Amino acid sequence: MFIFLTMILVAGCAGETEEVVVETEEEEQEVEDHNEETEQDIIVENFSNEGADQLTETFEAGELREKSIHLEERFFQNGNSGDLEADFPYEFLEGTGEVNVLISTPHTTTHIREQEVRPAEIYTGAMALLIQEYTGAHIIYNTYEGEDANHVLGGPYKEKIGDIIDQHEIELVIDLHGASRNRSFDVDIGTNYGETVRDEWVAELTAILTHHEILRVYENDSFPATHEGTVTQHTWSHYDTEAMQLEINMDYRQARHNNEPFYRLLQSLITFVENVD
Repeated sequence: MFIFLTMILVAGCAGETEEVVVETEEEEQEVEDHNEETEQDIIVENFSNEGADQLTETFEAGELREKSIHLEERFFQNGNSGDLEADFPYEFLEGTGEVNVLISTPHTTTHIREQEVRPAEIYTGAMALLIQEYTGAHIIYNTYEGEDANHVLGGPYKEKIGDIIDQHEIELVIDLHGASRNRSFDVDIGTNYGETVRDEWVAELTAILTHHEILRVYENDSFPATHEGTVTQHTWSHYDTEAMQLEINMDYRQARHNNEPFYRLLQSLITFVENVD
């Protein structure tokens, strides 16, 4: 069976900055003019939706909200500092081996960058755990407040990713992050301007997100993952493994309140991970 999807790829050119973008009534036009757009049709053949269908059953049964909140509790504790008694600053949970994908979430708790404590990117941890539940992907996340694993050069978190890649023949690392709701994108895909991952996977992910009505999907808009300390760039340059950094707008990380956008985002990521090949 063939599914026809129309996809818009938008290539961003901004650096990895922290400015807040204020959206206005002219937002729709600004999004249209934001970057040069390339349209193409993509055919997804024999697309598997098994995990996404199971997620839909959970959502329609009214169980996704409580499940997500429960999974996030390990990161919420101690004022979002995580489990301060954990033995290691990260935890790896082995998947079933059905997909050779590793989901990384290094900012599940507060973290320290250049002696400054930065806020947790809430529900990125719960998202990783849910993606694993519905796809069998491997996951790694930080367990408590410590060094920013997506900024420091090297470090134990990225070293562990190298071990996981070797032991489980990982084909793709997806590094999940959270962005402010004031950002002009729904999802920003960081690929160091096409260096760290094949165009085909970016196209498929964009098409899937668009299919689920997540329309402001940009590539390398504000967070292109160019810095050597990012998980994405380190994975590509040190382990010769493809990787992408996904910055997800807060509007799609609201598991507690109005979790329908959260559900659509999860649907998209689960479908994409199931079909990485």
